[in-house]
Amino acid sequence: MPYLVDILLFILPFAAYALWRRLNPGVEPGPRVVLAGLAGVLLMFLFALWYGLSVSMPPHERYVPAQLGPDGRVTHAPLDAAR
Repeated sequence: MPYLVDILLFILPFAAYALWRRLNPGVEPGPRVVLAGLAGVLLMFLFALWYGLSVSMPPHERYVPAQLGPDGRVTHAPLDAAR
């Protein structure tokens, strides 16, 4: 079931565009719409770049996964230097 939601969310923009093209044949989007779309794509890539750089670990650090403590709570292990 979760895959169905993912597929529907992926197909939704394409279906909306196809429906718009079907209901408005021969009408091209205006320059404001095109510029807004390009600005949205640019912002998406810039945010993805920023997020990828801000969440990454420092160089030469070894990832140690979190573990369950004796009381059943998750304890986060510190990063260890690579050896």
